[in-house]
Amino acid sequence: MIQLLFSISLFLSASLLFIIQPMVAKSLLPIYGGTPAVWTVCMLFFQALLLLAYGYAWALSYINHNWYWRLIHAGVLLLSVLWLPLYLTTSSANPVHSPDLIILKSLFMQLGLPLLVIASSAPLLQFAFSHTKSKKAPDPYFLYVASNIGSLLALLSYPWAVERWVDLSAQYQYWNDGFKLYLVLITSILFFVPYSYSKKIQAKRQSLSYYQLFTWISYSFIPCSLMLGVTFYISTDIAATPLFWVIPLALYLLSFIITFAQKPLIPHQWVVNNALLFAIFPLLAFILGVNSLSAYQLIIIHLAYFFIIALLCHGELVQRRPAAEHLTSFYVCLALGGVLAGLFNGLLAPRLFQGPYEYPLVVALSFLCFRLPLRGLNYTPLIIALLLLGSFFLPNLPWLNWVKKYHLAEFSSIIIMVIWARSCINLFVATVILFIFIFSPWFKHMPILAQQRNFYGIKQVSTIASGHALISQSTVHGIQVFSGQSTLLGTTSYYGPPALVIELLQQVPLLRSILIGLGTGTMVCQFRQSDQLEVIDIDEQVINIADNPRFFTYLRDCLAKPVITQGDGRLVLQQREKSSTDLLIIDAFSSDSIPTHLLTYEAFKLYKQKLTANGVLLVHISNRHINLLPVLTAIGRKLDWVVLHQYHTGNSKLGQFSSEWVVLTPNEPFAIELLRKNAGWKFVTTQKTMLWTDNYSNLIPLLKY
Repeated sequence: MIQLLFSISLFLSASLLFIIQPMVAKSLLPIYGGTPAVWTVCMLFFQALLLLAYGYAWALSYINHNWYWRLIHAGVLLLSVLWLPLYLTTSSANPVHSPDLIILKSLFMQLGLPLLVIASSAPLLQFAFSHTKSKKAPDPYFLYVASNIGSLLALLSYPWAVERWVDLSAQYQYWNDGFKLYLVLITSILFFVPYSYSKKIQAKRQSLSYYQLFTWISYSFIPCSLMLGVTFYISTDIAATPLFWVIPLALYLLSFIITFAQKPLIPHQWVVNNALLFAIFPLLAFILGVNSLSAYQLIIIHLAYFFIIALLCHGELVQRRPAAEHLTSFYVCLALGGVLAGLFNGLLAPRLFQGPYEYPLVVALSFLCFRLPLRGLNYTPLIIALLLLGSFFLPNLPWLNWVKKYHLAEFSSIIIMVIWARSCINLFVATVILFIFIFSPWFKHMPILAQQRNFYGIKQVSTIASGHALISQSTVHGIQVFSGQSTLLGTTSYYGPPALVIELLQQVPLLRSILIGLGTGTMVCQFRQSDQLEVIDIDEQVINIADNPRFFTYLRDCLAKPVITQGDGRLVLQQREKSSTDLLIIDAFSSDSIPTHLLTYEAFKLYKQKLTANGVLLVHISNRHINLLPVLTAIGRKLDWVVLHQYHTGNSKLGQFSSEWVVLTPNEPFAIELLRKNAGWKFVTTQKTMLWTDNYSNLIPLLKY
């Protein structure tokens, strides 16, 4: 009965902790949009909170009298009730400068103590269980399985069940009810479970060596950093699939469940024996990339290696776990490793690296975990360096091109590494050399003119056959063809369909317009010099790239001279006068990180206020993974507006991509005139609709499978 009570309490506490993570991220969407960095910073907050909670549990475990720590914890529980009902409110400030720090401050101030109480459950309840009269008390680590099962179920249930059927305010209400139930359970454990704790146990404690502490931290850091790194790397370089973050985190929790089980489903010795074999595949994937392997093949390869390393590291932690008296110290080290990983991936990497280089770096670090001698550096790294440099500087002769084309030097390097992998240091150094050759811009055959990174993602300006392209998270956000033909200016990328809309509206001398989403500035060329145009973009780096004539010349050469405002589109619009805009264009959804706060009913009511009585709203909804038409259809019908839709096939000769656009307007004569032009615009006839609000949005039914 005691074991069941502890298991249920741990299961509930872990469920509450993990289900509030996506709730918090969702609460931040109206301010920060859907960038992957929002999730990374949220993860950092929860990892830091976990460290504080585990440190708190560690401090309580060193109190000699068993009643003292229980009374102290009861007082903290009582104090946490003052935070109820828990609900995250976001600031209305424009978050363009250091949004990561603003998020962290807001989360700690509004959610800190209740979440700290819940997060302390894993070490504190296991510590308490180790002093009960249960037969399993000497080794309470099996309870960690119940905790991780609760985490995993909460994680998986949120996007596929909770988010789909329950709006955000109700989610917080149910969470508060769950927290009250948790308080009842934990109070029962504190005051109604008999303990056999004595001062003699404290006397048995022996000091832990620094090496032991370092080992625990390292084996925690590597899989946690890999989890964050593989999520960002795949979202950036392969396919930024919505909700992808769920899969690596689920595998991470699953590895804990497997390794900490009393009878592991996958034996640790099998993982140790085969880990080096799995290491070959991500190296091959890095070499071949998206040009030779499909996105799904690359995702499976990287996730498989991450899962094996997570099993290896967590299995080593199980092998090195201490006796029950040092249980809380053990969990503090695990939490510290997680926090260091969050700091490295969430705060340091965006400031240190211009690309997603933290992931390959930690992949190389993971080679130090293999069961090979740690010492002994031979000539393997030097041979690999000479081999790779030799292939790069080979003369560009026809009979030698096949060496570069088929990556013979890289493949040979992997073979040498495996054959002569006499130590972990050898593998690590050789892999770093190989990754420098693969990822460094110096060794790129396709020139990269610029690559920048910040909170909002990685931007890359690359050369194409006849011009330049702006690429962010594997999505092309605009191109410019330098062909000497002025007729191509402003007609490239996705921007064929808007031309007719703007042309019809330009029957007045002055067209007052606002564009949300700058890209390369292509859309600016659709406007006249006499038009009044404001462009809003939240990313300063995108603005600087579009304004740099070395990369793109739209802003310099187009007739219209827009006012460019840095900030979130919805927040900036709140500051504009009512009925002051004839045309509002929203071009912020082609990326795979959807800023859902721009697509809610509340957002469109704001747009309606800013438009004139006959104003037009033009929305670009091209997206590889999400069908946004049902959302806009529902909003249009709710507002009693005309909704027109066009799928444009594009024109490759003009550098135009296929694209999808929606017009929403109360101006029926304008809609009829647009239809008469026979330019591909049609009334929306679909019956499938989904109304998003600030309290409810769900991507699952809209995914393109």
